[in-house]
Amino acid sequence: MNSLHELCEVREEVFDPSRRDTVLDLTDLIEDRINARRFFKTNYVTNGMSTLLREAFDRFSRQSQQGTFLLNQAMGGGKTHNMIALGLLAKNPEFRDEILEGYHDPNLGKVRVAAFTGRESDAPFGIWGAIAEQIGKKQQFSDYYQPLQAPGQKAWENLLQGEPLLILLDELPPYLNQARAKEIGNADLATVTTAALSNLLVAVGKPPLENVCVVISDLTATYSEGSQKINEALDDLKNEADRGAMPLEPVQQNTNEIYHILRKQIFKSLPSDNKIQEVARGYAQSVKDAKQMDVTDASPEEYARRIQEAYP
Repeated sequence: MNSLHELCEVREEVFDPSRRDTVLDLTDLIEDRINARRFFKTNYVTNGMSTLLREAFDRFSRQSQQGTFLLNQAMGGGKTHNMIALGLLAKNPEFRDEILEGYHDPNLGKVRVAAFTGRESDAPFGIWGAIAEQIGKKQQFSDYYQPLQAPGQKAWENLLQGEPLLILLDELPPYLNQARAKEIGNADLATVTTAALSNLLVAVGKPPLENVCVVISDLTATYSEGSQKINEALDDLKNEADRGAMPLEPVQQNTNEIYHILRKQIFKSLPSDNKIQEVARGYAQSVKDAKQMDVTDASPEEYARRIQEAYP
C-alpha cells in the first residue's frame, strides 16, 4: 500500500507563510486585490454555491424573479467565500464557462458589483452612500447624507436601475451594533440603516430592478455582542428579507462537501479511485485484525467506507 506522500501532491502555496493566514473579505473584492485565477484554482463549487451562481446569473439576464438571497450558516461556513466567488464571476466573464459550465448567457458582459462589509463601521455616508459611490452615482444620493436618512423604495429604484448589478452585504450584525451608538435625531444609525435596507429589498422586487441581485449573509436573531435593541433591528431586517429572499446554505454540514473543499484547497493532484480503495482495504484489514484481538468493536466495512469518502 502506497503512502499518502507517494499518492498525493500538495499545492506549493500550502507551504507559503505569506498566504497561510490570509482571510479574504469583500473589501478585497471591491479593491481588486484578489487574483481570480488563483481563487478559482482552489475553489470547490458546493451545491449551495452552484445554486447561488446559477440563480444570480439568471437574474442578471432577466430570466428569474428571484432577486434576493440570504446565506445562512455558522461562522466559518463559507458565506463570504460564496459572495467573493459570485463577485469575481460578475466582474470577470472569462471564468464563467469553466465555473458555470455554460449555464449562463454568453452575451452578458461585466456585471456591476457593489459590496459592503460591516467591519467598515466608519463609512461616512452609511451603507447607501457606499453603494452609490461604488456604482459611480454618489451625488445622486446626496440628499441622504446630511443628515443621514434612509433612501426610500423609489430612490433605490432610480439609483440602481440600468445595467445588471450585484449588491453584496456581509457582516451586518457588528455594523448595526456599532451604528446604534450614533444618534440621528430621535433615532440612531442602526434604525435608519435597517429602514434603508428594508426599502432596498422591497425595491429589488420591482420591475425596474429585475436585473439587480442582492446577497446578504446571515442575519441571526441573536447577536451575542449586541443589546436587545440591536437584536430587534436584526429581527426586523431578517423578517423583511425572509419575505422574498431565497435561503441558501453555502456548505451542507451533513454531507461530504467539507472533504471536497479541503481536497481542492490543499492538494494539486490525488490518486485514482482504485488506489484509494486499496488504502481503504488496508485500513479495514487492520481494523479487522484489531477486532479479532478484542482491541476494538469498530466495523471494518464502515471504516473502509469512511476512508474512501474522506481520503486523504
